[in-house]
Parts: sequence; structure tokens; C-alpha cells
Amino acid sequence: MTQTQSADLLVTNADLFTGDRDRPHLRPGAVAIRDGVLAAVGPEAEVLASFGAGRSIDARGAIVHPGFIDPHLHLLTIPFHGLPVDPDGRSRTMVSYASIKTETDEDSVAAFSAAAVVALLRRGFTLFVEPGTVFETDALAETVARCGTRAMVSAPYGWDDVSIFLDRMPGTITDRLLARAPARTARVVDRCAQELKRNDDRNALVRAFVCLYGEGSGSDELIGACAALARDHGAVFNQHQGYLPEYYHAEREAFGQSGVARLDRLGGLGPHTALTHMNIMEPADADRVAATGTAILWSPLNALHRGLHAANRCHHPGLYKAGHTIALAVDSVVSYPLGSAALAALLLSGSVGDRLAPSDPFYMQTIDAANSVGLGDRLGSLSVGKRADLVIRSSGDLTQTALDDLGSILGASSSLAPVDTVIVDGRVILRDGRLRTMDQDEILATAVRHRDKILRTVAA
Repeated sequence: MTQTQSADLLVTNADLFTGDRDRPHLRPGAVAIRDGVLAAVGPEAEVLASFGAGRSIDARGAIVHPGFIDPHLHLLTIPFHGLPVDPDGRSRTMVSYASIKTETDEDSVAAFSAAAVVALLRRGFTLFVEPGTVFETDALAETVARCGTRAMVSAPYGWDDVSIFLDRMPGTITDRLLARAPARTARVVDRCAQELKRNDDRNALVRAFVCLYGEGSGSDELIGACAALARDHGAVFNQHQGYLPEYYHAEREAFGQSGVARLDRLGGLGPHTALTHMNIMEPADADRVAATGTAILWSPLNALHRGLHAANRCHHPGLYKAGHTIALAVDSVVSYPLGSAALAALLLSGSVGDRLAPSDPFYMQTIDAANSVGLGDRLGSLSVGKRADLVIRSSGDLTQTALDDLGSILGASSSLAPVDTVIVDGRVILRDGRLRTMDQDEILATAVRHRDKILRTVAA
């Protein structure tokens, strides 16, 4: 007779999509959690025969999946969702996004971080990566950890030469922004090194990576130093690249080669590098990315909105089908709803004649996203030995039930099925759609107050 082992928590009666391609679906499935780690994942009968626990959660047949990961999400866009901001500095009637970004302090970032956690958890996301556009990273980290979920942070505005922006898109940078983030090599390298100390605790909920702003705003010295810093610390190296044609061509003209070729020359490509966007890349760039194992953080919403692939080839679906790491990101919540990148990827891939499988975006938000941020050995799938981050959905109507074993519903409708429960590191932090670790109503009210204050300041 099998001896029953002890677990801290059991999740039973689950329509379980594991994110593990070798064992993608279990129905009815169950998981056992012990010490924050997945101790068992399998058919319900097998798990219950081997594990007992003082506490269990009945998923009631609802979909259960790994916590989604957004590997490129600008925190300060979340409180301003739907605001007609001008990201490119070309409009006199819209609010300047560059101005909004400079008016934060520790209190406002703490308020926005807590509000972001609520919004993300309610859509099934347990980790977001803030790509170096928050000055008060300690306030972000402390708040996210207090809420009980995960984030990654880096030095703010990793640049040391902004002449390309000043020449081509001057509205993207203000004097106030440069005053808070001077374009100096030493500032960026030192701050990146300081942030990486967060990784000394392997189990910390908030970790660090090395992020440069990119798009030609970094000198050879800065790129080389930061790529080496990331390698030395086993951290991910990341920057924006190939977002818009004007950025791509400006960098080529300034340095005599494409941004990807330049990164390759400076040691900035490889399996621990993730490049954000890559909407504009020549076939040779795509070949370099593939050959070096460099990941791409794809925001299909930006590309669709700007119509970028009417004139520029979209390489992302082809690279993904060839086995390369492509992760999905929403990027800016000012314009795009949280959780909408999955459906956008399906639509964009079809529009460029290289259709993704319906389930592909599910993996792009779980195991592929975890791999892209260097955490694939710990997160991204419901596999024994990984940290216990999982989401229990609510089956509120027929369209929120699964019909196949591949996770297609989580590709097409990942943000639409309501979330009932979220467990992070084995701890239940959302239950019945409500945050349990902090006062959710107070979080919303505080964030709105800070948002309105910033808008008044910018408008003055």
C-alpha cells in the first residue's frame, strides 16, 4: 500500500493545463504543494493516493494553469490605461507620456505597483518584468513582495547617448527626464550592479535583470559592459530593438550596421539575451538571433496598431515554429488591455500568412516567457520541483470551458475567463477574485489619487 505523504495544500478536480509540452493536459488533475514547491502533478486519483493535506481547494472542474508571465510591461502605463497620451512626441493635443514618467515618487510607485498586481492577478499573471522605466525600484519591489507575487526590475533608463532620439523623435525625451536619468555610462552600469544584488536570495519574489533602453541609445562601452555584467551574474540582458523603422535605420546610419549585428559584435547576443519588439529586422538579423539562441519579447499589439508588417516582414511566427524562444508582452497598457497579446499574436500571424497554432500563445505566456527571463527551471510550467505558481479560473459560461488537450482556449481567450484563485510560491494570494494580502479597495482608491495628482501636475 502506498504511504501517504504530507503536503501543505492540494488543488483537486482541475482541468489542468500544465505548460509542459510532454504532459500538457490532465482532467481531472490535481497538484500537491509543499514548502512552496510542486510536490506532485498528475491525475487526481494518483495524487490523492499519495498525498494528504490539511487544506485543499476544489477547482470544481475549472481550468488551472501556470501563472502567466509578461516579460515586458511598463508599470506606469497601467494607471493611465485609455489615456490619450502621445508616446512619440508629435501631438500638441495629447498628454506627454515622457512628462508622466518623470513625476513619480516612492508613494506613487508603491500605489501603482499594488494596483498593477491586482490587475495582473485578476487576469492570471503572477510575474511581470518592468523594463527600466521606474525610478523608485525599491518601492516597486517592496510593494510587489508585500502583495505576495513576482516582478523583475532593472536600472532606470539605461542609456548614455540619446542623440538619436533628440534628432529623430525629440518629444520622447524631456529635460526633466534627462535630469532624472542622465545619459552617463557609469550611472547605468553602477545602478544595474546595485539592482542585481536582489538575486542573492534565490527565492526572492522580486529579482533583477540588466536592461538597456536600446535603439541606438547605448555606446559600445555601455553595451559591452552591461552584457558582461549580465553574463557574470547569470542574469538576463535585455533592450528594446527594431521597434520602428525610423529607429532601425537611424541606428544603422549612426553605426554602419544593424542594431542586431552591433549587439553580436559587442557580445550582446546569446541564450541569456532577450530583445524586445524586433518588428524591423532583416533576414540576416533573424539568422543571428536564431543562431545565438537569443529570445524575442514580442508585442504584437504595437505592430498591429502601427501596421508595421504591411511593409516589413514579420519573422516571429517562423522563428517560433523553428523552435526559438518567443515570449508575448503587452508593453504599454496605456493603449492595450492586459492579457490581450495572446489573441493579437494569433491575429497578426494569420494576417502575415504564417499562422500560429491556437495553443501557441499559451506557451508564449508560460514556459517560453519563463525561459526568456532566465527562470524556466523554476517557473512557467506545472512540473514537480518548480515553484508553485498557479491560477484557477472560474467557469462562468460555456465559452470558458476547454474543448481540447492543447490549451487553445488559453491562447485565444487567456484574458477573458475570470480568475477565482491565484497561488504564488505555494501561498494563496487571491481567492474569490479578491486579493488576500492587502486591502484591494484601498489599493484602488490610493492609486486613483496618485494618478489624478500626476495628471494635474503634468497639465499645469
